[in-house]
Amino acid sequence: MNPATAWAEREVAALREQDAAHVWHPLLNHRSLAKSPLSVMVQARGCTVTDAGGKSYIDAMAGLWCVNIGYGRKEVAEAAYRQLLELPYYPLTQINPPAARLAAKLAEILPKGVSRVWFVNSGSEAVDTALKIARAWGKLRGGRHKIIARYQGYHGATIGGASLTGQTHRRRQFEPLLPGIIHVQAPYFYRSGARTEEELAARCAEELDAVIRYQGPDTVAAFIAEPVIGGGGVIPPPADYLKRMREVCTRYGVLMICDEVITGFGRTGEMFASDLYGVRPDVMTLAKGLSSAYLPIGATAVTEEVFQALNAEGDPGFLQINTYGGHPASCAAALKNLEILAGEDLCANARKVGARLGAALARLRDIPSVGDVRGVGLIWGVELVEEDGAPLGNDAVGRILRYAREEGVILGKNAGIADGPSNTITISPPLVITGAEADRVVEVLGAALRRHMSERTGG
Repeated sequence: MNPATAWAEREVAALREQDAAHVWHPLLNHRSLAKSPLSVMVQARGCTVTDAGGKSYIDAMAGLWCVNIGYGRKEVAEAAYRQLLELPYYPLTQINPPAARLAAKLAEILPKGVSRVWFVNSGSEAVDTALKIARAWGKLRGGRHKIIARYQGYHGATIGGASLTGQTHRRRQFEPLLPGIIHVQAPYFYRSGARTEEELAARCAEELDAVIRYQGPDTVAAFIAEPVIGGGGVIPPPADYLKRMREVCTRYGVLMICDEVITGFGRTGEMFASDLYGVRPDVMTLAKGLSSAYLPIGATAVTEEVFQALNAEGDPGFLQINTYGGHPASCAAALKNLEILAGEDLCANARKVGARLGAALARLRDIPSVGDVRGVGLIWGVELVEEDGAPLGNDAVGRILRYAREEGVILGKNAGIADGPSNTITISPPLVITGAEADRVVEVLGAALRRHMSERTGG
């Protein structure tokens, strides 16, 4: 508890009243807030966030998988402020300097050949733009329009993103969704029944090949995948999975879209997960770590071949416009963010501390409710199970998260395909996390899990 950061009770009460009357919060029924009030977060530095009562927490989720450089970077705020004074806004119907510089920087660090950038404001918009690019590209190739996505994948908040997402509980409320979207299995080894990861990768590639042939290669525009599934339970693929999927896409002339909204900008220990797994996508979606959430920004990046196809002689170009796409202040913040990522070699820290975090999490496997531990770099999942191996129920998972929060650690949770428990504890901290902070996260999670087991057995 830090009294210096505690807010006056009257001020907090007024904020709660305003919030209760007017703010619509995500992923909850507001009737639940009477029993489980939300925290009022007022300050953040490094990996630590502090609430209005002065209590501090290690944010082991970097907000929503996004504050890669950590909180409280004055230089990012100053870069945005200077830009706001100079040119606060102008649309990309003309050139603005920060957008041009950021696009050039991205072309320098993205996988070789991915060199054209369309700016948006979020990961959801980046995915929706990728979907439109794929369909516009497909129209030029005889009317290809179908998109193949994956079960357990998550691709954002738009109706297009919900259509691509392979999780029932994120789709059903908004049906009917977009036609022409087909789902295939994810490389989810833990419950796959495969003997080896290589067998699973081969099975997934064979399925993609079969689905494309069944649908008709001349009807399929693109295949979209998160290199590491995030919102579907943190699922890193087998080592050769993405290469196999790339080969199938190339065989049939299908665009490969890598959704790197979560995995981009160092999360996996490489700047991009596409680099980690050795593939060059045709299209990439970017957000979150692009600015470390200091200001909203996203991007859809494509190869020169895709760009040129949509800019052929006599064609109208790509007929979309985003009011705030390439916003000068957001681009200035993103440029400074990328400078920090590179200057402090946060990819190396993600590899180093990520290995320590993963090894410590693996030692939790002796707790009966831990079914699987999986991850890479600084994105990890701990799948929780009942005694019979079924997913642990939502109420139990919620209590475990609450126990950890009481001890000053904020964790996440995510689910799989069907309605039911969000039974995977997720850990995706800022890339500046120290070894000691990572140890504390695991210590608190372990204690919360053991407390759960003790209560379940009556011990």
